[in-house]
Parts: sequence; C-alpha cells; structure tokens
Amino acid sequence: MHPEALHRLVVLALLVLSAAGYGCRSRAHAKNKLPDAPYRAAGSAQLEVRPDLFSSLDFHRVGSGTTSVSVVGFGNVTFAPNASYAVRMPFAGTVERVHVATGERIKEGQSLATVRSSEIARVRAEARRLSVTVATEKELVARLDKLIQEGAASTRELLEARARLNTAEAELQGVREALAAAHIAPGAGDRYEVRSTTAGTVLARHVSPGERVSPDAEQPALLIGDPGKLVVRGSFPERDAPALVEGAACRFKVAALGSDEFLGSVTHLVRAIDPRTRTVEAYCKPATLDGRLTADMAARLEIQSASSPHMTVPRGAVLVRRDDRVVLVKQGAGRLERRVVRIGSTIADQVQIIEGLHDGDEVVIKNAVLLDGELDQVL
Repeated sequence: MHPEALHRLVVLALLVLSAAGYGCRSRAHAKNKLPDAPYRAAGSAQLEVRPDLFSSLDFHRVGSGTTSVSVVGFGNVTFAPNASYAVRMPFAGTVERVHVATGERIKEGQSLATVRSSEIARVRAEARRLSVTVATEKELVARLDKLIQEGAASTRELLEARARLNTAEAELQGVREALAAAHIAPGAGDRYEVRSTTAGTVLARHVSPGERVSPDAEQPALLIGDPGKLVVRGSFPERDAPALVEGAACRFKVAALGSDEFLGSVTHLVRAIDPRTRTVEAYCKPATLDGRLTADMAARLEIQSASSPHMTVPRGAVLVRRDDRVVLVKQGAGRLERRVVRIGSTIADQVQIIEGLHDGDEVVIKNAVLLDGELDQVL
C-alpha cells in the first residue's frame, strides 16, 4: 500500500476511536448525574420542593374544635373506696368458732367469730380492778370533805385523794374505750365475740376453729364488702392522662364473661403516676349492677372523653428541628413554609397546638422528614 494512503487510514481510525470514547464518557456522565436536591431555600423559612417529592406528601387542614378520644386500659373489678373492710382480731387468742362462711350476707353487729384469749381476760380484770379503785377513791374524797369541814383532816390529804381518783378514772376510761373500739363487752371471762361494723357480704375467710390469731397477722381474718358497690379500676399510660376526666362515659369487658359489654361512668381518678409502671388509674362505676360481677375479675376498660376546644394536628405533623418544634405548612403549589409551633397536650393520636398555626392552614403529616436532614419526627 502506498505510504500516503496508509497514513490517511491510521488518522481515520484514530478519529473513529476518539469519537467512540467521547460518546461513552458522555453516556456514563449522564448515567451518574446526581438528582436535584429535595428543595431549594426561598427565604429563611420558605422551601421550594422538588415536584416529584411534593406530590408524595400528605396534607391535613387545621381547624379548632372539640376532639373526642378513646383510651384503653386494663385492670380488674374491685370495690369502690370505703365499700369493703378487713376484719382483724383485736386481741391475740385461739379461734373457737367461726359463725359465717364466704359469700354469706351479714348484718351490722352480727357475730363473726368467737375467740378465747388470756389477753382479754387480763383486760377485763383490769377494768374491774379500776372500777373498784374509782369507787374507793370516791368514797375517800367524800369522807375527807366532811373531815375538813370538822377540822379533822388536812387539805393536802383531800388533794392527794382527788389526784388518785382522777388517775383511776382516766385509766378506767381508757380500758373501756379499748373494749368499745373492738366492740367487746367489758363483762368477765376469757372469750370475746368479733362483730361486723356494717352490713355486707363475706368476701374472704382466712381463719378456722383452733387457729391461733393476733392483731398483727399477715392476712385479715375476714374480708367484708358491699357487692352493690363494685367498680372497675383500670391503669392507663401516662400519655393518656389528659384524656381522663371524671364523669366521662366508660365501657368495660370482663374476660370471664365473654363478649358482654358493660356501660358506666368515671367516678374517680388517681393522677399520681406510678413510678414503676408509669401509669395512672381511673375507676368506672357500672350504670347497672350485674350479679355476675365479682371482685378481682380481670377487665378491659375503655374511656371516651371529649377534650376542651382547641387546635389539633395529627402526631405525624409535629417535627423537631434543632431545639424547636416545627410543622411544614403548604403555601401553594410546590412551596412549603417551615413554621415553629408551641405544643400542648398529646391526646391519643392528636397533638394540641397552642401557638403557631391558624384555622385553614394545611400541614404536612407524612414523609416530611424526607425533605430535610435536620428534621426528625418528635412524637
């Protein structure tokens, strides 16, 4: 081949290879091109969002109103405060007889058990001794009064006799009050009757004839309660505490009674938070008493409450940016405003907004954290 023709062929081949390499680099550069930023700042708080991201956002229109919430807790059927009491033996001794059985209805003042006690024998003997002492000192005081008038006794003797009389009367009064507090007659002997203080039902019995009992026993001898005053006590997470109000409607189900539902109202709240479980307690009183309900049944309690009028947004709308709580407010097609807000209580899935929003504002409630690396969902 002629040298000049060979030179032209080599130059042409180099041009073809160069063009092919440039095309590959162009296609690789186009393939590896980074996507646009999620938004472009249009001011200190204005964001122009990329169209494909803006279309993926969900919005919620803000408005003031009353929020009806329902919170669920778990607990058990129990007696209302002061509707049950434990019976303990006031003096140590041995049970001779128990006069009632579990589930039995009793009247006020009814005998529950008979106990034989050397301690009560000593107390009664002391009461009798003090009664004699009081009578003797009274006679001595009366006699000394007459002797002083006749000049046959000194005033000092009378004062000492009156002091002894006052002391004996005080001691006798103390013994009598101790017996009265235990509903035990003074009398004589080493037996005493344990009596009920109010009418009710025997819920539990922990003593039997022949058993040794004492006032500081670990378990009470008997448990008496009023079955007409059963309530449901439920525990709720502390985050739901703002939704719990006295008088709110409630409903509960008892596992032992299947799907039957009972209606009632909240009668009492314990707002002190249990440091171990981080819960608060509420008591629900049934509207009508069902004879199938008994104490200690496990229950699921639901309370429905209407909060006071205020502006709320779903939890997903409130975000944290540095030290501020913020929401993203729609300002038009493709444009958002990052707005700082002040929040109040959180009730169920709603957050109270105290300051920062207005009626009619549309806020982002989903996927907002995708827009800005500094944003994080706070609730």
